[in-house]
Parts: sequence; C-alpha cells; structure tokens
Amino acid sequence: MKLGTVTLTNGAHRLVAPVDAHDAPEAGPWIDLHEAGVAAHVAHPHVLGSLEALLEAGDEGLHAAKVALDHAHSHAGAGASWIVTADGARLRAPILRPGKVLALAGNYMAHRTEGASGLTTPAEQLVPEVFCKPMTSIVGHGEAIRIPGAPVIATDYEGELGVVIGRRGHRISEADAMQYVAGYFPLNDVSGRKLDPGMDRDPAQAARNGYFDWLIGKWPDTFCPIGPWMVTADEVADPMNLHMVVRVNGEQRQETSTAMMLHSIVRTIAWCSKFMTFEPGDIIATGTPAGVGSARGIFLQAGDVVEVEIEGLGIALALERRRSRWVTLGASSLSGVTQSWEIVAASQLRSRG
Repeated sequence: MKLGTVTLTNGAHRLVAPVDAHDAPEAGPWIDLHEAGVAAHVAHPHVLGSLEALLEAGDEGLHAAKVALDHAHSHAGAGASWIVTADGARLRAPILRPGKVLALAGNYMAHRTEGASGLTTPAEQLVPEVFCKPMTSIVGHGEAIRIPGAPVIATDYEGELGVVIGRRGHRISEADAMQYVAGYFPLNDVSGRKLDPGMDRDPAQAARNGYFDWLIGKWPDTFCPIGPWMVTADEVADPMNLHMVVRVNGEQRQETSTAMMLHSIVRTIAWCSKFMTFEPGDIIATGTPAGVGSARGIFLQAGDVVEVEIEGLGIALALERRRSRWVTLGASSLSGVTQSWEIVAASQLRSRG
C-alpha cells in the first residue's frame, strides 16, 4: 500500500491512500481510510486516524487499512464519503511529527571518497555513523523548504532511501531487525554545506568547528522532505537492492544501488537500538551516494529541480524557496509518485502569509 497524509481546508489531518496508485497519485483523488474503515465496519477505525496511529496499532492497523482500502475500491463511485479531492485537501509529509529522525553519514564508500574521507578499513570493522535531524526539518508534498540565509551560505541535495520503523524495540538483533520496518519513502537530506557565523574563530579549533558546522547544516527547519507516500514493507521485496538515481534539472548527478551501503538497514537498526528505544513512526535516512553538489562546488540555484528516483517506490518533486529567489529542490521517487516542495526566504513567507 501507499499511505499518506493530507490536511483538509479546515485544518484536520487525514490518513489517505491514492485512488489510483499508479497514475499521478499525488494529484488526487485520495481515499480517506478512516471514513472507508467506518463504512467497512472495521473493529477499531480510530487506528486509521493517522499514519502514526496506524503504526502504533501494528498489524491491526495495517489489516484495518487493507480492509478499508478494499471496501473503498469495491464500492467505488462518485460521491463516496471517503473520497478526498485535491481542491479540498493538501498532501503533506506522510508522518508529520516523527519521534526521531536518524540519518547515516558516509554510508556509501563513493560518497566518502568524493568528500576526501575514503576508507581502507573494512565495513565490518566500522560502526554506523549516525546523527539526528530535528522533527521541525520534516516537510512534505508541495510545502516550502526554507533556506534560512546566513549563517547558511550554500545548500545541497542528498537523495536517500528513508526507512520507517513500525514497532517499539530496544536491543534488536540483526536477525529480527526487518520485523521492525513498516515501510519506505524517498527522503532528501537537505544540507547546509557552508556556514559563516559572522565572527572570528580560533584556528586551533578548526577541526571541531568544522564538525559542528557540518552537523548544524543538517538541522534547519524544512531540511528533510519526505514522501509523498510511505510504501509498506510488504511491497518492497529487497530494500537492499534498489536502484536509485538523482537528477538536477534533468541531468543525472547520483546513481547507485542500495546494495552499495556500507551499513545495511538491519545493521543500522541493531546498532542504534543498543542506545535508544525505537518507536513506531521513527525514521532512518540511510545515507547518500556520490554525486552531491559540494563535490563539484555546484550548489542549488533558483529554479533548480532535483529528482530522487528509487526503484519501485516513486518520484517526488520539491520546490525550494531561498532568500529572495525561488529554487526547486527536488523530486524523490518510490514507484511513480511525484512530490513537490518550495524553498523561500523568510521574507517571502511573511509576504505570503
């Protein structure tokens, strides 16, 4: 299933699935799974109130969604109470408020090499390098990616496979890790590559400053576009063997297979769960391959379009608004889905309300 979230004109959020999962599903119409679940007399329709609620309910939530979706398709027709159209709703990030967004740094050898941090150490002798992005970095289809200006000087794209956790767990073994995965979606780990704090800094602290500049560049609001859909794990036969391509303005910039990850999904889950408890709705960004703009000194400019296409998962398009100019940030794909975000300056946001 493709599962997403829309916000109605009255501000209410709804868990939805596309009426047609293959023909521009981001454009609507969509099926309100709660309404369809009520009509189908599912035992606990409240689990279809949001994707977070569905994930909290585990197998019961997924079963309820399938029953609701089957009912909607078998009782299709104009005027059905569960139909939501694009003129009455806006597609959002599938998970609006994830508890944790964990992201892997340097998880593809080719990306390490282009960044002058190549390794001779075998991957099995390394641990996953993981950082966090704030909940406020999350944006979804058609929403603005807002580059904040100074101290962020340059902004880059990083197409990645996003993994959604579906069960609570601590100290999870690699053998059991995939049982904790609910689904996948395109993810763009937008990154501020250059920071200028507007002050003189101690040269002796250059290495330390460089690390924290890199880390802070991952944090700005709207710097983690996801979706538009979460594709459930049962529809992805092998997430460690997916072809991924990233294009900027139609030019291919990144290409890889997820098989090239240094640390697999299961290893990452097992490692992180040694220190923290995973909860339903947590997100893992699995790292980006070679081809980022910073390796060539080419950063996102006004009007750029970035596409991240992942085999079997779709295409998502994003617009980026930056300071006083428009920049299209990108498209990510998990089986024919198109998503868009806009990036604007804070002054533009104020003028647009």
